Amino acid sequence: MNYRKTISAVCVGVFLMACAPVFLWAGDEPGKLLMKTIDSGLTVLKDPSLKGPEKTQERRQRLWEEISFIFNFEEMSMRALGQHWKKRTPDEKKEFVELFTHILKDAYIGKTDTYSGEKIVFLREKQDGNKYATVQTKIILTTGTEVLVDYRMLNNDGKWTIYDVIIEGVSLVNNYRSQFHSILVKSSYEDLIQKIKEKQGKEEISTK
Repeated sequence: MNYRKTISAVCVGVFLMACAPVFLWAGDEPGKLLMKTIDSGLTVLKDPSLKGPEKTQERRQRLWEEISFIFNFEEMSMRALGQHWKKRTPDEKKEFVELFTHILKDAYIGKTDTYSGEKIVFLREKQDGNKYATVQTKIILTTGTEVLVDYRMLNNDGKWTIYDVIIEGVSLVNNYRSQFHSILVKSSYEDLIQKIKEKQGKEEISTK
């Protein structure tokens, strides 16, 4: 399966979970939070005043404002950088979190305009004590292909946040960690940051 094509459907799919029956989430705090967040995102996507290509940037910004809080960007950044995280200074960590957040924003928000009828089916939710939870779902593409997607969530002082997305057994965070590590074993951390900034700059230019 083509990972890049699948991630597009998954990125759109995270906003469609509200279509699942509410009773599946009775008593489950992570699921309730996820559904409430998705409802807010869908409200933005369905807003007639935000339709059309001329409203793309405004729509994406409004959507980001509604759903970004459910992602634990610092945790995702730390896991994506892996063993190299501890070597970074507080300022470097702050900068990396900001850059990685931008990467994830492009990955999720940038593809919400491609929705063409994919469906989301909730499978189950598993909790590991009161610290971790995994929300298991299935995305049914318009071609009939089924894609298994798990959302890994972390509980920090009663607040549940997403720290990873697993697509057909492939971790989104681990995928980035592999890419970052392959660069860091050959060059410096400064080179990695420069590459990220260059890629980010090209993406910003292409969307204008």
